[in-house]
Amino acid sequence: MATGGSAPDAPFTLAQSDGAETHARETVAALVSAAEDAAGDAFSGAALGGALGWGEGAVTRGSDGALLAEGPFELLVVVDASLRAAAAIGRRVRRAVGEAARARHVPADAEVVARSALPFLPPTLRSFDLVGAGRVVKGRAGLLAGAPDPWRVAPEAHEGLRLLVRRGADLLRAEAIADRAPRGRAAREALRIVEETDLSLGAVVLLAAGRWVPGLRARDTALRELASGDAAGRPAGGFHTRMTWTRFRDLVDRHRDALSARAEGPDAAASADARRAVARASDRWLEVLRLSEEGRLAEALPDWTEYAAVLAGRSAAAADGILFEDAFGDAASRRTTRRAARAWDPAERLAPALAALVDWDPGDLPVVPVLLDLPETASREAMRQRAIAWAASI
Repeated sequence: MATGGSAPDAPFTLAQSDGAETHARETVAALVSAAEDAAGDAFSGAALGGALGWGEGAVTRGSDGALLAEGPFELLVVVDASLRAAAAIGRRVRRAVGEAARARHVPADAEVVARSALPFLPPTLRSFDLVGAGRVVKGRAGLLAGAPDPWRVAPEAHEGLRLLVRRGADLLRAEAIADRAPRGRAAREALRIVEETDLSLGAVVLLAAGRWVPGLRARDTALRELASGDAAGRPAGGFHTRMTWTRFRDLVDRHRDALSARAEGPDAAASADARRAVARASDRWLEVLRLSEEGRLAEALPDWTEYAAVLAGRSAAAADGILFEDAFGDAASRRTTRRAARAWDPAERLAPALAALVDWDPGDLPVVPVLLDLPETASREAMRQRAIAWAASI
């Protein structure tokens, strides 16, 4: 497996500030210790994934002014156990890591896999983030041998939509934060979400173009290559070919800007207007979602109600109309009903709801409580909170 091959003592963050690096190192040690204690004799080792594993993590400033590595801290714990035993061990490990993370006030999670199951990890962005950096923080160097190679195996087709759903929910949170604190240190969380959104939009573009690679810096290079691929400026393939050249270049530049801000540290954008930054990021997110889904569904999506209707029609066709109320004829098969929506893929159910909430077009809002299984009179805040909560499990 070709991985990033990060050394255990390599930097965790792009800014590489001493305080944040010390915080990351101590946090990883505490989380791994908790995982090892919970796994017992079956513990074989652990690897750190995600941006921190690649040395591309962000830095934040704590309430006392200290520089801290910004999570999540993502661990892949390998155990020498049967598949059934690994599942039971996994529950203990996740609980122990969660408790250790709460004690240190950081977001963290752990994936537990039997050594024999490493070759069968699903080709998801989460799995690739966990194994891609090859950063073994406890155990032998060859701990991840046999795991899928993210440089050679393409992620699942639905991964782009799942990533967009997670970022859409984050943008709803960022909007609320920016409304309360448009500037200054209190707005930093909203600006962090904007940066994370721009990094994710770049990843979605590369997924659709078949050019996704693990690692933020590697994806930045791939985006630059995509932007200068032929005489017209863009190679064929991928929904980015339907974007205006100005918008596509803006998306590529935003990805680079997000990386640069992460390297500069937590105070780089302290003076930025968070409300304006969130609004512009929302526009970029909405366009990428629309173009990405038009490409996947092979249908025009003029609004988010029609998007839900297209998904309803596809679900009805797949289920021969059994799941739909009054499923007679094409018009009925494209109705979005509560009962039908409950059977949809979770990401597809959330995507049009999130888009309508982010866009806040009155014409599309009636479909949101249907998709989220809320009363028609549900408040904006109730819809927003349910969408955010559901997206956390995608």
